[in-house]
Amino acid sequence: MPSSPTHPANPANPPLHTSTPPRIPPLLPSEWPPVLRSLLADSHADGPGRENLFGTLAHHPALAHAWLSLARVLTHEGTLGHRRRELVVLRTAHRLDAAYVYERHRTPAAQAGLTAEEIAATAADPQTHPWAPEELVLLQACDLLAANAPVPDGLWDGLARALRPEQLVELLVLTGQTTTMCTALNVLRTPSDTTPSGTTSSDSAARQRRHLTVRLDRERCCSAGQCVGAAPEVFEQSESDGRVVLLVPEPDQQHAADVRLAADLCPSGAITLVHTP
Repeated sequence: MPSSPTHPANPANPPLHTSTPPRIPPLLPSEWPPVLRSLLADSHADGPGRENLFGTLAHHPALAHAWLSLARVLTHEGTLGHRRRELVVLRTAHRLDAAYVYERHRTPAAQAGLTAEEIAATAADPQTHPWAPEELVLLQACDLLAANAPVPDGLWDGLARALRPEQLVELLVLTGQTTTMCTALNVLRTPSDTTPSGTTSSDSAARQRRHLTVRLDRERCCSAGQCVGAAPEVFEQSESDGRVVLLVPEPDQQHAADVRLAADLCPSGAITLVHTP
């Protein structure tokens, strides 16, 4: 079975998380067409964190309706199953450095039965986690599809053993749909509506008023580099051993969101955040 390709740094891609203003600000719900407000109201089971997504799509109502119709088919009428669908979305979002989509799908992934360790492992080398064989080939396929790379026969055979023909078609459409949204939201710099942990805005504001201290256990670092991508002002990857180096133990509040995302994405749990009044 072929291994996953190396994920090279691509300066043409936006960073994993950005605090710069959106290029096209999402419209407020009061400005949405009624059909879009109705779609959001009717899909609370899909979880929070989509207001800015819907607000961005609201700039093109006809396209929004078509895209959301496809999304609803994949979510509610798909044959892959909830767990496999969330694995595909998380892995694809990780490969495309799409913070909005990755953060948005952490809660649905947990609801689908993925453990916190498994969710973190979707942002690490698949070979470092004991995935079931049928899930490992799924993640490897996502890596290739996200890079627009050919899927070799050996990997396709592994997928065909695990999935039925309609599920194989759905896998390709789901990956493509996820890639489309990741690319659009990245280029537009659309901000997430919720924090990575899914707390409310009032909870987040209260936490941001507290002092933040970063504690780092370099021995646990697995050199994934996610923290550097999320908060380059606070973390650096050592050229000597590849492990993370903490540049700013007490970052300013302007970097707090980036640091929280870095800790959330760290697959080894090497980063601990301490909030004090």
